[in-house]
Amino acid sequence: MNASKIELVILSGFLGSGKSTLLKKLIEHEKKKERSIAVLMNELGHISIDSASVPANVPLKEMLNGCICCTMQGELGVQLKELTEEHDLDVIFIEATGAAHPLDVLDACTHPLLVDKLEIKAVITVVNAKQWYEQKLSNMLKKLLQHQVKFADIVLINKIDQINESGLMSVRDSIKKTNGQAKILSTHYSEMDCALLDGGLSEQLTQKNTKDKETDIEHLHLQTCAIPINHSIDRIKLNEWLEKSNQSILRVKGFIQLAETPGIYLFNYSYGHPTFERVKQSVNVESVLVFIGENLDKKALEKELEEVVGDLSMKNQ
Repeated sequence: MNASKIELVILSGFLGSGKSTLLKKLIEHEKKKERSIAVLMNELGHISIDSASVPANVPLKEMLNGCICCTMQGELGVQLKELTEEHDLDVIFIEATGAAHPLDVLDACTHPLLVDKLEIKAVITVVNAKQWYEQKLSNMLKKLLQHQVKFADIVLINKIDQINESGLMSVRDSIKKTNGQAKILSTHYSEMDCALLDGGLSEQLTQKNTKDKETDIEHLHLQTCAIPINHSIDRIKLNEWLEKSNQSILRVKGFIQLAETPGIYLFNYSYGHPTFERVKQSVNVESVLVFIGENLDKKALEKELEEVVGDLSMKNQ
């Protein structure tokens, strides 16, 4: 592996949609290219079933009896850190539990201590065609499925043999309305063209869709960017800026110094709610903010931030 960042591919989708089948195919594809891979698998129960599909020679971390996006966010960071330190990797596949919200999974994968090591390659959501078509779910689960599709870069409408052609067209139209930016594929047994992930995702998708401009993807739907912060920050000014920013910012996290009090703080901004947690003095971290959002413009973010904290290239004296 070269010195570039490790690619991270997140597999999302409701229970029984076909994520593990897709994972197996992606592993086979990467192995043919002689790339070094690892898998991090999350199960709600205390026993792992799907991990049996992962070859014995592939490094595997299992997170059981909980969901990445809620009770196990901290553990995910630890597991990812261990994988990056214990193995020389090209790509890590994360198969999230069917109850996971992809935005929360992505949030858990972007710890400030890992941002220099990992690069989000894609969020792939697998949808059970019949389940989406029939919508025989509680309102809460319907909303979860919609969010799993909304924040995906690639959506697999899987198990298409279980519905007729008109039903499939209805599902495609509905998914396109939910996420018009995603590459939408109709599949059987999760037979995705894994080459879509080779090289640059945007380049590959654009090349494969020159005849269908409506599905071209210029870049990842959800993006992350890290910005070093060399100044202490006024807590009120930071909150006000986040509320007013024209950027589609969904989450922010990072280590910052506050102008009104000494020390380093772990900052989290989620669903419009900011939290500040003081970091122990014995912990040595660099001040940085990691942003998660839709179609983020890093240069515009940096310019806006400079209006809040001052020149980002200059340190406090």
